[in-house]
Amino acid sequence: MAGARTRAVGAVPLALGLLSCSRATGVMPSDTGTAPPLDAPERRAEESSPPAEIPSPVDTGQDAVPPPAAGEARRATIARLEADPLLRAQLGILRDHFGADAKGPYEEQRVDLAGGRTAVMVSRTEEREPVVLVIDREQLLWSKLRPTAGILPPVRHLALSPRPDGGVVVFGWVEALHTVAARMWAEDSNPFGDFELFEADGCDALSAAYAPGQGWVVACAARTGTRVQRMRDDGVLAWGRQGVPLGASSPEPVTIVWDTRSTLMLLQREAAPGTGRFLAFRYDTNAHDLWEAPVDLKLTSRTTPVGERIEAVNVRDGLVRVQAARRIPGTGPFAVEVDSSGKVRPASP
Repeated sequence: MAGARTRAVGAVPLALGLLSCSRATGVMPSDTGTAPPLDAPERRAEESSPPAEIPSPVDTGQDAVPPPAAGEARRATIARLEADPLLRAQLGILRDHFGADAKGPYEEQRVDLAGGRTAVMVSRTEEREPVVLVIDREQLLWSKLRPTAGILPPVRHLALSPRPDGGVVVFGWVEALHTVAARMWAEDSNPFGDFELFEADGCDALSAAYAPGQGWVVACAARTGTRVQRMRDDGVLAWGRQGVPLGASSPEPVTIVWDTRSTLMLLQREAAPGTGRFLAFRYDTNAHDLWEAPVDLKLTSRTTPVGERIEAVNVRDGLVRVQAARRIPGTGPFAVEVDSSGKVRPASP
């Protein structure tokens, strides 16, 4: 076996076809707990290995490498693999995976990892044939050609995220089981473990964001009600076994942004006919709702087609810029800024 890995408190194996899947149970929002070790499963033969063992940094009492940045993966649709400079150097493995004659468009998710590396998940439209690559500049360190192999199919709405050690996480909706799950790999490509985050009646879109020291926040948007869960760096669920309801029922994807180191905003468009309002919710790390009511961002739905995510970035501590997908004259503000008090104003061009 490879070195010891971590699983959540109270974790039990799941008979779901998940590889070493762990369920976090009985963890209340007090955000306490410890994690017993879990031996990593053996590496699959079809997955590529790093060319050489990557040495662990010497523990000096300080971070050896910068942690990954907070936020969601950057998403893009690309017509051709050659159009992306980062993927251009990986055309050999990508064409082997998708087929030499495969045509786009392709869906891409990209996150920065600790130590300056980059993780990219590429799939065909409708999330077919996903592949995960970890790249250092133009050098491919390792890949996962079937990142959801062994999970009961179909696994939909995949979301890529970093691990604090330089590894990678893929979140997904296991449709047949009505479960949001996560699969993790450590920085050396070894499997870290699978985790069940919560169950839901449905999931129309999945979002995941990471923040150093706070772990992951995962939002499952659904017509039956949007739910949100936080999982700590050690794999412990921080918001109970089933997460918390966002207070919205919409199939529109949630955008997650940390407005401070310990608070976050969740942005979602209402599903009510004729409104299309974009609403902002604000929580702390213990799932406390910090605003009496969600804030209307005053963005028009005409600037963002149905199912398309709005973008949000932290401008500075306590201030977030929210931007619609496109600028259409005469349709109202294209971008706004919202601060931690809930005040909204048009953003500078």
